[in-house]
Amino acid sequence: MSNLWLHVEVVPDAGASVEIDREEARHAFGARRLSAGDLVTLFDGRGTVAHARLLGERSRRGDALVEVVDRSYAAPLEPEVTVAFAVPKGDRLSTLLDLATQSGVSRFVPIVCARSVVDTEKLERSERFHRIVLEATKVAKRAWTAELAAGGSLFEMLAAERARGAAVAIAHTSDAVPIRAWLATLTTNQPRTVCIGPEGGFDDTEITEARAQGIPFVSLGPCVMRIEAAAIAAATLLRA
Repeated sequence: MSNLWLHVEVVPDAGASVEIDREEARHAFGARRLSAGDLVTLFDGRGTVAHARLLGERSRRGDALVEVVDRSYAAPLEPEVTVAFAVPKGDRLSTLLDLATQSGVSRFVPIVCARSVVDTEKLERSERFHRIVLEATKVAKRAWTAELAAGGSLFEMLAAERARGAAVAIAHTSDAVPIRAWLATLTTNQPRTVCIGPEGGFDDTEITEARAQGIPFVSLGPCVMRIEAAAIAAATLLRA
């Protein structure tokens, strides 16, 4: 595949042309210094990818045109990796989404915990965060865009993940097994979900209830991490 990936809503059949918007075209012809005839990779975020050739033509709206050379389909990454997390404050959410997407997360699920300070709707209502995930998908050269799933309370999320067959664990700093030991108990392609708590961690009531439900607690390493760092570490370990 070409080194430059560009997103389009629909990847057409070989021989057909499709528009890439002005921002994508500016990046291709400007920052990357490509020219008519050079190859790029198109993807729709749902598994369809294609080699395509940049054309020197423009659409009526001024968007650049590319011609599809060949088209193929890529299966989603396996196993499916979900990071459920208490939403961090400020722009740290952008860092979490960007780097965890590059680390191979399949799904992001915001959760509400006893010590949460940011509501889960922040993730769902902002087009900016969807754009961040899309841009990170290009960087990672992934055929599938990570899903920004609807959130809920910690225990609503745990129940929903278990109901769909995912193995679920909670990241914690004490009385926890190494995450690799937990992963070794799973089947190769079993979906897996790790929960990252808010600043200050899960409260005692949440920990007691989760242990009573048989939810395993896993360690991501010897150091305490902020939410975004823990999410990225979990994503990397789960994908590795």
